[in-house]
Amino acid sequence: MPVLAQRLGRHYTLLALAFPMILANISQPLLGLVDTAVLGHLGAPEYLAGTAVGAFLISQLYWLCGFFRQSMTGLSAQSKGFYQQSQQFTGFWDDLIRALLFAITVGLLLVALQYPILSLLQGFTDLPPLAASSLATYFDIRIMNAPVALLNLVTIGYLVGQHRTKAVLLLQVGINCLNILLNVIFVYGFDLGVAGVAYATIIAEWSMLLWSLYWILKHTQQLTLGQWTKAPRSLFRWCFYVLRWTDLLSPTALRIGAFRRIVSLNRDLFIRSLLLQCCLAFLTYQGARFGVEAAAVNAILMQFFILVALGLDGIAYAIEAMIGESQGATKDSTKISATLWRDIKISLLWSSIIGGMTMLIMALGYPFFVTMLTNQDSILVAAAPYYWVMVVLPFVAHWCYCLDGIYIGFTRGDVMRNSMFVSAIFGFFGSYLLFGYIFAFTNMTLWIALLGLQATRGFTLGWHLYCMPKASG
Repeated sequence: MPVLAQRLGRHYTLLALAFPMILANISQPLLGLVDTAVLGHLGAPEYLAGTAVGAFLISQLYWLCGFFRQSMTGLSAQSKGFYQQSQQFTGFWDDLIRALLFAITVGLLLVALQYPILSLLQGFTDLPPLAASSLATYFDIRIMNAPVALLNLVTIGYLVGQHRTKAVLLLQVGINCLNILLNVIFVYGFDLGVAGVAYATIIAEWSMLLWSLYWILKHTQQLTLGQWTKAPRSLFRWCFYVLRWTDLLSPTALRIGAFRRIVSLNRDLFIRSLLLQCCLAFLTYQGARFGVEAAAVNAILMQFFILVALGLDGIAYAIEAMIGESQGATKDSTKISATLWRDIKISLLWSSIIGGMTMLIMALGYPFFVTMLTNQDSILVAAAPYYWVMVVLPFVAHWCYCLDGIYIGFTRGDVMRNSMFVSAIFGFFGSYLLFGYIFAFTNMTLWIALLGLQATRGFTLGWHLYCMPKASG
């Protein structure tokens, strides 16, 4: 009975971690819809076009920096498991401070390179003057806040690793609501236009950073209850919290050599993200070359792909936290312990269940979802042959999302990098060339290649996991 209760408890732990993150992820597109609605009523479509392109470029830059969140989740989860095993927590602060300092450094680098980046990105667009001006205005304002945005990735990663996914859900939903409110006030109340949307996002990002830092300090009990009650309320209490962080800047955290682990882990995860982004960019631009109709179909299919990815990412976040905790509590980190292997099997089970449920939803709802996004008969007819791709995609993709979560918990970015390298070359581009030469180079071939990418990622990561040494007993 105790063993059964323990196993059921781990199932509950995973689901309790996963569902808040799934809800938090799915809530993200709501903000984009509100931005579109606000700017779509400004009179000129160029405002919406320029800002939409600017928001896409910013989101892609920050998405490439998602390694900050991933690496911090793995390190934070391992520290939680190590603390439960040894009751020692001090060493983790060094990793957290290094990650924060590294995020600030990369953020400042993005600020310094904002004009070359904008010029390069504008070279891929052909916007009219008003839209180009809106793009530049939005991008220039948002990129100045890059250090704060990257710090948020680190703090969110910490909270996920510490199993604080409900806090992350409340934080993201609350900040999104604040952002929406500020959008309406700045655009309609103060008539700031495109700049108002950008300023609203910056204020929301600062609010997220302050609240997440507050939760981190409160969660780790760096401030005792007595110290907290002695601090004055309101602004002074916030200052007391922020200044308390100076106590964490230990000499060991600031040693140059100590940054090697953080830098190498983030480097590997960045390369992985860059390779994935190259594959998706190739699909987008190559699909546009097949004509306007193919580009329109791809825009619809990509929305489905993003929603599937957001849902599977939610379970992956939970897997990162649970596997990282078990890995941190393992005495011999070179082998997979029985407890860790149990958690891996639980992760694979629930990932398969959620992937299967998503597959069923897509099988039943794909025609309805497409008609919600367009009423043009030509596009509806063109999108119909992709039904089987969208149905199969969730179950094929869930393996690589689940295994990504496992290896983030292991903090093995090198394995994820190598897997993505092999998958991009053979799974994506190899599949595209193979099916293209056998049948024809069409838009369908691109989506078959995407399935090949996801399947190869799952196979390579799964094979590596299978070959890892297991602890006896």
